[in-house]
Amino acid sequence: MSRTNRIAAAAALVGLLGMSSLTASAAAQATASISAIANVSGVAALTATGTNDLNFGTVTAGVPTAPASLATDAGRFHITGQASTAVTITFALPTVLTGPAAATIPITFGSADGLEWNPYPGAFSTFDPNSAHFTSLDGAGALDIGISGLVSPPALTVSGSYTGTISMTVTY
Repeated sequence: MSRTNRIAAAAALVGLLGMSSLTASAAAQATASISAIANVSGVAALTATGTNDLNFGTVTAGVPTAPASLATDAGRFHITGQASTAVTITFALPTVLTGPAAATIPITFGSADGLEWNPYPGAFSTFDPNSAHFTSLDGAGALDIGISGLVSPPALTVSGSYTGTISMTVTY
């Protein structure tokens, strides 16, 4: 092999060795990860459960009727959350109850038909369920809210069961 060929071969070998070291270092990498942690000292979760349907019992067409007993027949919701914390109660109230063959009867809610027990089934105070009600959970983080109303089936109303939905929302 001539001296020129030997120098060219040596240069090529040096070039290859240089490239392999560049390739090897460019391919080397490492990845690591960590967790982000936050321990929040906030408020207890707010829950609401319907515990009793608003029950008017058997009513006579043409006779406006309220529940016979607020303790047993008023609609009732049980709320739990952060002890001694202010809450706002709002209702979505129906204007009619629907019965057989889509017949309806009116239902109304007066300014004293919202009920707040402290605790249930003891004494209660009243409020207007047509407006937001501002109150607080007790020292154990509980509250019982009720709803009464008045159904007024017109004379000649079709016999049967009439129903509607009452929704309550509670927020901190």
